[in-house]
Amino acid sequence: MPKPLIIAHRGDGKSFPESTLPAFKSAIAKGADAIEFDVHITADGELVVHHDDYLGRVEQATGYIEAYTLQQLQSLDVGSWFDQRFSGLRMPTLDDILTLGNTKIRFEIELCTATLPFLQTVIDAIAKNGLEERVELTSWHLPLLFHVKAINPRLRTGIFFEPFPEWMQPAERHGRILNWLILSDAQVAHLPLSQIDDDLVNRLHEKGLKVHGADLNSEEEIRMAIRMHIDQFSTDNLDLALGCVYRH
Repeated sequence: MPKPLIIAHRGDGKSFPESTLPAFKSAIAKGADAIEFDVHITADGELVVHHDDYLGRVEQATGYIEAYTLQQLQSLDVGSWFDQRFSGLRMPTLDDILTLGNTKIRFEIELCTATLPFLQTVIDAIAKNGLEERVELTSWHLPLLFHVKAINPRLRTGIFFEPFPEWMQPAERHGRILNWLILSDAQVAHLPLSQIDDDLVNRLHEKGLKVHGADLNSEEEIRMAIRMHIDQFSTDNLDLALGCVYRH
């Protein structure tokens, strides 16, 4: 069986400030198969990469991303919270990240603004860089995600699933996951490890669909996911993930 794709969540955040150019460059250099990041639109219609909808966790500012212009956002220091060595790092744009790619790296892009103009602008940027075949779009804003294929049917989409209630039997849970993917024309189920089992993986694979293990950060989680033959997983611990997958 092929090895699962390793997706560096926010880049190589153990070594560099999350969601910055150095973090993404490091993840690519170390051998991640994909990099994951969140995209927002600014008050003046530009696209920026930042994990949170709001400011204040990794920079000295308050309020929501969408209330600021690109110039205002790029005046903020997003590196010194991690280490003073990274003082002066700026919030990257979507184009900054898309142009990092080599011929192999993939991009998992979480859409964080729930408007059609935002979606169109993101899809235009992907097409401009010729990356339709190497991008997967995800979002908690399901109506926005469901509209992706109407704009560009070549793009892959992935649905986030929360844990199901304990009373729900596996067969019903599996059916719901499969039917949601089919009804939304999505290709990837993003699932907590607790919701993945061999039967689900087999059932989705039979339909040509993919299984994504969400945020697997321990050796035990990653090895369990490998044994179940999932297709990809996101991680905040890139070095550990690379070791587990390529020693397996």
